[in-house]
Amino acid sequence: MREAEAHLEDDISPPVGRSRGPLAPLVFSTTELPPEDQFEAWRDHCRSVIEMTEALGPGAGFEARFRMWSFGHFALAVIEAPPCRFQRTRSQIRRDSLDLWQIHVPRTGSLRLRTEAAQIAVPTGHPHILSLDRAFDGDRTGGEWLWLFVSRDAFPGLGPTIDACRDTPLGSAMGRLLGNYIESLADSLETMTEAELPRAAEATRALLSACIAPSSPLNLDADAHVERARLGRIRQTIRQNLRSTRLGPERLCKLAGVSRSQLYRLFEPFGGVARYIQSERLRQAHQALSDPSNTRDIIKVAEDFGFFDPSAFSRAFRREFDYSPTQLRQAAQSGWVAAPIRKRAGPAGGHDFASALRLI
Repeated sequence: MREAEAHLEDDISPPVGRSRGPLAPLVFSTTELPPEDQFEAWRDHCRSVIEMTEALGPGAGFEARFRMWSFGHFALAVIEAPPCRFQRTRSQIRRDSLDLWQIHVPRTGSLRLRTEAAQIAVPTGHPHILSLDRAFDGDRTGGEWLWLFVSRDAFPGLGPTIDACRDTPLGSAMGRLLGNYIESLADSLETMTEAELPRAAEATRALLSACIAPSSPLNLDADAHVERARLGRIRQTIRQNLRSTRLGPERLCKLAGVSRSQLYRLFEPFGGVARYIQSERLRQAHQALSDPSNTRDIIKVAEDFGFFDPSAFSRAFRREFDYSPTQLRQAAQSGWVAAPIRKRAGPAGGHDFASALRLI
């Protein structure tokens, strides 16, 4: 079987961007595969974030294309695909610990979604907000749509406000302005350079704040607001104390002023507080190792973030990112300016793009 078209050379792909010239997106396509293998290849590519459960189009083929750019606390994916059904389950949420907002904008066609709280129909051009820490399923017609992934760290004070907008398409004038901006951003990223990324991230953050906050209900549920604010405060406490060998549930309860039961309930969607702390430590170690100016031994970098067994660190790192610390260090020192994405084994050869999303 021919490999699906992707920007991959040997085991490591080119980076998201280089120091000069237009950014190179992560790219995946099923168009070069035999028709009978195309949907399974698409499922394999997407399943690290969303499970594609059923193709709904006529015939055996499933010609789909994926491009994604990362910038600051954001990542924008452009997808062209036939009709299909999809889902994100509670078990998947516990497994990957992704806690991002995902803003859908159907460029053509429409989308139907079912969450724990609502059933939503999203028409063409209207943005809709999902949260990857909540289960959902749905189906969509064929065509092109955009996924803007947003880190909660981009809006530390607006979490409850943005969450309040999740179950309704943003059909107001400001919502349509946001949809138009995301479409324009997708076109602009085709020619954008790395030097322009910080300004693109700041413009995106500012427009999201302006378009979403005025659309939110005035009567936000007080308990949900307090709980989301508490979770944000605890996450910030974790980031501030990642280098402490004493960081654990007991210490975190004291630092954040919460009970064990509150702590475990807040982090249950992420696979537990210990799993979340380890993911954050691995993410920070990843950032250190991807800095070409950081020449410290990998073992010393691991110890900085609480990993004192080199073999255990290497295994945990590979499980999290699908490539080793040594491979990342070699890629960074060879001139890559972003994380390498390791090729998965198997007939489709696709990307695990959850690894890329963990870095925004």
